[in-house]
Amino acid sequence: MKKITIHASDGYPLSALFGEPDKNPMGTIVISSATGIRKEFYINFAQFLVTQGYRVLLYDYRGIGESAPADMKTSTIYMHEWGTQDMNAVINHLVIKQGYSGIIWLGHSIGGQLVGLIENKHHVRKVIAINAAVGYWGYFPYPMRMVVWLLWHVIGPLLIKVYGYGTMTKIGWGENLPRNAILEWRSWCLSKTYYMDFLKNKIKSDRFYDFTIPITAIYTSDDYIANDKTAPLMVQFFPNAPWRLIKLEVDQYTEHKVGHTGIFRKRFEKVLWPWLLRIIQG
Repeated sequence: MKKITIHASDGYPLSALFGEPDKNPMGTIVISSATGIRKEFYINFAQFLVTQGYRVLLYDYRGIGESAPADMKTSTIYMHEWGTQDMNAVINHLVIKQGYSGIIWLGHSIGGQLVGLIENKHHVRKVIAINAAVGYWGYFPYPMRMVVWLLWHVIGPLLIKVYGYGTMTKIGWGENLPRNAILEWRSWCLSKTYYMDFLKNKIKSDRFYDFTIPITAIYTSDDYIANDKTAPLMVQFFPNAPWRLIKLEVDQYTEHKVGHTGIFRKRFEKVLWPWLLRIIQG
């Protein structure tokens, strides 16, 4: 895949990868990452999609991977900018600079949650949301409920106090996050309504009422984050979008754990990727 740089409207440079088939592309897919996950995590799945005839774009949000600032301590990045700035930059790059439309948006976790902040949404043909869910800690099953409670009430604030930013790599929770990003994420996850207060303040609405693009929301049966309560609650943020909610019963396909991120791992290339491809093509 070819490495490219995409500049957001505020000038921030985003590191991206772009791949395309040799001939007759069937369409264009954006893979929008989960929180704290580098674009390279999805590269095997992206290359699989290229072999199936799709153009594919991967990118790092600001503050993540190769889009991270040199000094995380001085960064003023907020998590919501991944939607208001970065997602829009990606769509505008594909539409304005490359001339593509009818884009399939494959959003993993936060990559599906913030898709309502895309402005030129008419260029998106459909959304495939993987394990996108309301992140309120109290909706998680025990014992992970207590682990996440400790993250937001003890570990997270302590990391920020000691290091000046969220050193998530030290606790095995993905990439490091700027101070403002982890504090905003924390505020969302401590609220039963998740980011509703942010939406009210930012777009003056409690839902993405103007988002009418079809959404297929998929959640894996062994994911404690996207579960039977949190996944349906997330879909409700898009009240006017035609949607369907699919629970992937993992044990019908594999004896291995899939969880929140596993569906993109190469070990499931022969098991889950063909199933997901059918959803994308459907």
